[in-house]
Amino acid sequence: MEEDKQLDEGPERFDPMLLTQPKASRVAWFEKECTIEHTNLLQARDAILQTICSPGEGPGLNRLGTMVLVIGPMRVGKTTLIRLLEQELIARAGERLLQEPAHRPFVSISATGPGSGRFDWVDYYAAILRQVNNPFLNRKPSAIRVRDMREAMEEALIQHRPYAVIVDEAHHLAKAASGRTLQDQLDHLKYLENRTGVCHVLVGTYEMQRFRTVTPQLAGRSVDVHFRRYDATIQEEREEFRSVL
Repeated sequence: MEEDKQLDEGPERFDPMLLTQPKASRVAWFEKECTIEHTNLLQARDAILQTICSPGEGPGLNRLGTMVLVIGPMRVGKTTLIRLLEQELIARAGERLLQEPAHRPFVSISATGPGSGRFDWVDYYAAILRQVNNPFLNRKPSAIRVRDMREAMEEALIQHRPYAVIVDEAHHLAKAASGRTLQDQLDHLKYLENRTGVCHVLVGTYEMQRFRTVTPQLAGRSVDVHFRRYDATIQEEREEFRSVL
């Protein structure tokens, strides 16, 4: 009876009416609203936070000029990882916002342009300006130069001081619309980090492993976070995966 009482008083994980909905509605809820935290997911999130935030309690400051490469297989849950990271940065920003009203916890964008599937710096600058509601984008398109857009984006990052720019699908950096080489792309990212003091969290597939060989300097200025699948040959990982299911 005591066990039944505890179950009755426990918090509801979802609206019971969901069980009466069609299968498509239940699947949509599970995919969009339900996040199941597990060891590999939380370890990856905490490794990123340790890199981009200063240690200690209270309103932490950014760790300047560090790039994080979050590498993992397709469909491992990188989008979920980004969402958890954003939630944690929002939670950390509460006290800091009292001292720095202009602060934004993060800027989160995709490396692929609208419908192109290729990386373009104009799309990158515009996405950041759009996220921080910068009025620069209200100008007439004919009056906007790429250099002006880049400088406006740099000043916006300096003003709002996010912990990081989170770039999803970052392996597309190797597919430049402008014809730039991958080394050019990464060198420009490092320039932006040095100029603004804002870290970049690049999230992508194993294609990002070649970033290391293209730019040797990256090895000393970045941290790898391997967001991997569970290994069925290791008993502890089999048990962890079973508990998640």
